[in-house]
Amino acid sequence: MKTRLSHGSPHSRGDPRYTWILTSLAIVTFALIILYKLHSLVPELQEPPTSSVPFPTVSKPKDPPSKIAFLFLVRHQMPLDFLWEHFFQGAGEDEYTVYIHARPGYVYTKNNTKCSAFIDRQLKKPVLVEWGEASMLQAERLLLEEALKDPHNQRFILLSDSCVPLYNFRYIYDYVMFCQKSFVDSFTDARDVRYNHKMAPAIWKEKWRKGSQWFVLIRKHAVAVVKDTTVFPVFKRYCKRMSLPEFSGSVENNWNHNCIPDEHYLQTLLAMRNLEKEIERRGVTYSQWKSAHQHTMDRRGWHPITFDSAKTTLKAIKDIQNINEIHFVAAGRRERCGIDGKALPCYLFARKFTRGAGACLLEQAPEYENRVLPY
Repeated sequence: MKTRLSHGSPHSRGDPRYTWILTSLAIVTFALIILYKLHSLVPELQEPPTSSVPFPTVSKPKDPPSKIAFLFLVRHQMPLDFLWEHFFQGAGEDEYTVYIHARPGYVYTKNNTKCSAFIDRQLKKPVLVEWGEASMLQAERLLLEEALKDPHNQRFILLSDSCVPLYNFRYIYDYVMFCQKSFVDSFTDARDVRYNHKMAPAIWKEKWRKGSQWFVLIRKHAVAVVKDTTVFPVFKRYCKRMSLPEFSGSVENNWNHNCIPDEHYLQTLLAMRNLEKEIERRGVTYSQWKSAHQHTMDRRGWHPITFDSAKTTLKAIKDIQNINEIHFVAAGRRERCGIDGKALPCYLFARKFTRGAGACLLEQAPEYENRVLPY
C-alpha cells in the first residue's frame, strides 16, 4: 500500500518548498563549477610555486625635477658669459632652462658667447626696450610667457647682463625651491607721488606698491603676470618717466609724471590680486645704491654703483653673503632674512659687475661659492 504524503511535506513535487530546494541546489552547484574553472584557467589565482629566484620588481619612473627658468633681460652681448658657463656646469640639464630677451635681431651663437647655455636661447620676437618705459614690462612678460610653455619650470628668476651668482648652482636651486613663496621687493612708500588717480578703478591708491624689478616668482604668480589684461594697460597709459628738464621745464613741475613702470608694476599687480601673503617681500639680488647728486651728469636719482675689478675683492663678496638683515628705509621697517622662520642669507645674486670684475670672481670662486643649506 502506497503511503500518501501529507500536504505539508516538502517532498511533494507540487509543493513550492520542494521547487525552492531544487533551485538552490542548482545555483550552488553552478557556482562551484564556475569557481573551479576560474581557478584552473587563471594562474594568478593559484599558489605561486616555491622558487629561489625572486620575482622581478617594476619601479615607477621618477618625475622630472622641477626647473628654474633663468630670465635674462639684456641689451645684446653678455659680458659675464664665462662666469655663467662656470655656474651652469654645476647643474643638471633637467634642472634649469635659459631664456634671453635681447635687442631684435641679435642671436647667440658659439661665436659670440662663451656660455653654452646661452646659445640660441634668445626670444624670437623681442621688443625694443627703453629704460623707464612700459617696453621693459613687455620684455619681462614675454620672457615669462615663453618660460611658462615648459610645465616643469616652477621658479622664474629675472636677471640682467650685469648680474652675478653669489653661490654655486646647487645652493641657489635648493634655496628657491625650499621656499614656496615668490621673492618680490615690495613696500608702500608714504612719500610716493607717482600714483595717478586716473589709474582707478583698475589700480587703487591703497594697492600702489614700489620695489626692485629683479624677482623670483613661483609659477602661480608668473601665470598671473602673463594673464593680466587690466593692470598692464593702465601702466602703459599713465605710468611714464619724467622728461629731462631741458625738454619739459623744471623737475618739480613734472615730478608727478615721473613714474618708472618696472619699479611698481609687479608689486602693484600682486597687491591688486590679493597675493601679497604668498610673497617674501624682499628681493634676492643685491645692489649698492648711491645718490646721483654726486654725479651731475646722471639725472635718474639713486642708482646702483658698478663693481669693477678693484672693488671685487673676496672680502666684498663675503660681506654681501653675510648680510642677513635688510633695512627698508622708505617702508620704515627692518627685517631678518629667512624662510618659515629659518634664518638664511638675504642675497643669491648681485649687480652691477663689469667683465673685469667677473674675471676676479671666477678666479676666487672656490673661496666663496660653495655652501650647503642648513636644512
